[in-house]
Amino acid sequence: MLRYLHEFITKDMVKKAILLSGPRQVGKTTFAKSLTEKYEYLNFDIVKDRKLIIAQAWRKDLPLVILDELHKLKRWKNLLKGVIDQYNNKPALLVTGSAQLEVFRKAGDALTGRTYSYHLHPIDVAEGCSLKPESSSEEILESLLEHGGFPESFFDPSNSERLLNDRLSTVLREDLRDLSLITNLKGIELLVELLRERVGGQLTYSNLANDLSVSPPTVKLWVEMLERLYLIFLLRPYSKGLAKSIRKEPKVYFFDTSAGLSGDAARLENIVASALLKWCDFERDTKGRKVDLYYYRDSSHREVDFIITEKGAALACIEVKTSDEKVSSSLKYLTGKIKPKHSIQLVKNLLLEADYGEIQVRSLARWLKEIPL
Repeated sequence: MLRYLHEFITKDMVKKAILLSGPRQVGKTTFAKSLTEKYEYLNFDIVKDRKLIIAQAWRKDLPLVILDELHKLKRWKNLLKGVIDQYNNKPALLVTGSAQLEVFRKAGDALTGRTYSYHLHPIDVAEGCSLKPESSSEEILESLLEHGGFPESFFDPSNSERLLNDRLSTVLREDLRDLSLITNLKGIELLVELLRERVGGQLTYSNLANDLSVSPPTVKLWVEMLERLYLIFLLRPYSKGLAKSIRKEPKVYFFDTSAGLSGDAARLENIVASALLKWCDFERDTKGRKVDLYYYRDSSHREVDFIITEKGAALACIEVKTSDEKVSSSLKYLTGKIKPKHSIQLVKNLLLEADYGEIQVRSLARWLKEIPL
């Protein structure tokens, strides 16, 4: 199985070391091992591998060395910098990690100019269609709604619920322990359940704090930890050039699109959010495009699900509907206000695609198969 980043990382890894991050169980190690037939895989959690890593004693005559969980070495960035400088990236180095790698990578500049950073996301409609060419985009969408896009669940849907529970438990009880000194695991577990009921909704930290009997700053810290662990992602409101009445609260989504407990409409919105975030990361990682994802809501309760910007300017406004073909009044308003290059209403159950002035009404599944931006 070749994942969507295969071609790009294969080309880049001969130039610089690769940092590959993403959610737990998204397939980073399996993907890394698929890049070449000959490689050496070393996991810092394994004692014999750890000794080789610290001694920098891995084989130098192979095309690729994969270093997993390297961030658990206290000064891993300095070790990696020294290896790259000494051996000139021969053999090619690929460092895999979950959120911790991304957090610690941002904490210093030892690797500046020496690495390419990539993000591996779960399978979406576009990738699902390439991995299962016998299935239509609508069939892939239905599968993602029910089972999510993590590889094991995608190819073994009957086991998806157990895999989701195992992933949530592992992230909270192992990854969170490694990332921070937080000890109130029960409180964070309850927070995750509350967030599962709020997919696509705005987060009000004071309300969550009341539900959990902790302070708002504590809730905010916990949410930031879950975001760093790639369990959830937050979208901030778009406000450039708009009135100060724009709402400030972020919206929450899960990387596993099957995790939501707030209804089919929210899960559908989560699927689109995940696909757009994956597209933005792909465009940044492979082309250097400065694209970002936001949402819009103002004090008059006008809301548009997603805004994509490029270099700060509005590239696309996107509204998601289950079956309503009538163009959203909020989408009309925002389109006239910020003049995006694309304005699109995506409808899951759509009889006929149409254009209404600057606004395109498109089949959600077919549009996500291409994301023509």
